[in-house]
Amino acid sequence: MKKYIALMFIGLLTFSITSCTKDPDILASESKLPALQLSSLGYQQTGPFIIASTVLQINFGATATNIDQGAFKLEILNGTSATSPVIKTVNFPSWNGKDDSVLSGTAPNTTPNGPQSISYTLLPTTYPNTKVFAGVILLKLSSLGLSAASTYSVRATAISADGTKTSVFTQTSFIKTL
Repeated sequence: MKKYIALMFIGLLTFSITSCTKDPDILASESKLPALQLSSLGYQQTGPFIIASTVLQINFGATATNIDQGAFKLEILNGTSATSPVIKTVNFPSWNGKDDSVLSGTAPNTTPNGPQSISYTLLPTTYPNTKVFAGVILLKLSSLGLSAASTYSVRATAISADGTKTSVFTQTSFIKTL
C-alpha cells in the first residue's frame, strides 16, 4: 500500500510540475528597472580630431520605463576628469531634433541641419512599458570653443519629460584634438 501511495504522490508531483506554464512576471521585473537610464556613450571615429572639419557622431544607449523622455544635455568638460570645469553646454529640448542654440538662431556656423542634432531609434523589447533607445548626437567641433592639442571629457544628462528624473553618464578623456 505504501508503494502505491508513494507512486501516486510522485505521479501527482510530476504532473503538477510539468503541467504548469512558467510565464515571466513582467510587471514584477519591470518595477525593478530604473525609470530613466543612460547606459553607454561612445563613437567609432578615430581621433585625435581636427576642430575645424570634424562632425563627431556620438552614439548613446538609454532606457525609459513608465516615463517619457524629455530634454537631453551634453556638457563638454575642459580636462580629463569628471570634475573638470564645463566649457560648453549643448541643450536639446527633445531627443529628436536640433540643439536650442539652433532653434533660437544664436548658433554659429549653422547649416541646414544645424551644427548639433540628436536622434534615436527605438529597439525591440519584451517589456510593454519600457523603451530602449539607440541614439546619435552630431556635434560640430568648431562650434564648441575647443582648443587644439587638448583633451576634453563629456557628460551627458537625460531628463524625463516631467523633469523629475535624470540619468547622467560621463566619459573622461573623450575628445582629443590636434
